[in-house]
Amino acid sequence: MGVEGRDDTLGTTVGFLLRALRAVGELGDPDAANRLAAQAWLALRDDHPQQAKRLNGVMHHLSRLPQVTGGESRNPPTDQEDR
Repeated sequence: MGVEGRDDTLGTTVGFLLRALRAVGELGDPDAANRLAAQAWLALRDDHPQQAKRLNGVMHHLSRLPQVTGGESRNPPTDQEDR
C-alpha cells in the first residue's frame, strides 16, 4: 500500500473516531470523549498534522457540551494521561 492509500485509511479511521467521540460527548460524557481525543491528537500531531487538526475541532466542540453525569466523568483518567 502506498503513502496515499495509508493516508486515506488513516483519514477514514480518524473520521470514525471523530463520530464516536461526538456520540460519547452528546450522550453526556464530553469530558471522557475529550480526554480520548486529546490522546489521539497527541499521537497524530507530529506525523499527521491534518488529522490532528480534525481532532482539535472535535475537542472544541466537546468542550461546549454539558457534562450530564453529575459533574464527574464516568471514566476516570487513564495511566497515559499521567505521563
